[in-house]
Amino acid sequence: MSWDVENTDEFGGWFVDLSEADQDAILFTAGLLMAQGPSLCFPHSSGIANSRHSHMRELRI
Repeated sequence: MSWDVENTDEFGGWFVDLSEADQDAILFTAGLLMAQGPSLCFPHSSGIANSRHSHMRELRI
């Protein structure tokens, strides 16, 4: 199964200003997220403590 990954205009503006190496690292990790979805585990994601939404995770590049 493939998962949809969305981004914002704010992200797009930030992304284009990054170095090519940083962009590649982000695209690699986003690819993992699209392939594995919510089961993507550490070190590529980690839980967020004290979130009002249960099971929130952050993407780690």
